[in-house]
Amino acid sequence: MSWLLIVQPDAVQADVLREALLAHTSEDVVVADSLDNALSAIDLDIPDVVLLPPLIPAAVEEYVISYLGTIPGARHVRILGIPVLEHSDDAAQRRTRSLIPWRRPQEPLTPGCDPGMFTQVVINYLSGARALKHELKRRRAQAASSRRSDRRTEPRFSRHKVPWISVTRFGLGRAALINVSSRGVLLRTQNRPEDHFLKRSDPTRERSRLTFELGPGHEIHAMAQVIRCVPLKTGAGVQYEIAFSFDTAVGLHLPGTLVTKSSAAKNDGV
Repeated sequence: MSWLLIVQPDAVQADVLREALLAHTSEDVVVADSLDNALSAIDLDIPDVVLLPPLIPAAVEEYVISYLGTIPGARHVRILGIPVLEHSDDAAQRRTRSLIPWRRPQEPLTPGCDPGMFTQVVINYLSGARALKHELKRRRAQAASSRRSDRRTEPRFSRHKVPWISVTRFGLGRAALINVSSRGVLLRTQNRPEDHFLKRSDPTRERSRLTFELGPGHEIHAMAQVIRCVPLKTGAGVQYEIAFSFDTAVGLHLPGTLVTKSSAAKNDGV
């Protein structure tokens, strides 16, 4: 199913765009009035097009792009900025009366972009997103059918195979260990990765800090990069399966091997 996500805190502008889209498309249209609500909607299902409001802070836009980049199956998503849309005085006055009956707009409304024209732009983006989604699906199926059986992979060990890891922490909270290798780890947590953990384009960005408790008073710290995040719908809400790639060897004992720390890691206190 295709659907569009509008991120727009301005209720009047959101209504104008939503009505214009519903008049020209049969796709579901969801409006989020905040970044957190938008991310929560993405956690439940991946949209095909995300429309962001004008003058959105660059950091917020980058977070949305980076977060979508970590979710498998979201490579087709198209992100488009929303211009200031033209709307009638009656619509603005009706909304104003419903909120503050005694107050009228003191400044004349500035003409904006025609909603119908912008809707056609959105429809073109939606068509491109759907075509790319089908192409990516075809490529995944082709890759799966031609995958070699002798393909080398890093050995991964599930939680019951490394019982000496008693507790795993990510950020300020605990995380459930799913599996681990010498190169990375897969965790399940209730915390969505924060924006500064997802900035792949910045080589100096802050890395995620992981802590593995190996017993009372004995723990290992690792710096890692988020490479994948899968939102999972559960009875209690949404949890996240997050795959991390270790920046350096972390000195973690795994079955049949020991990942030793590098000298650089020791100097960094990792």
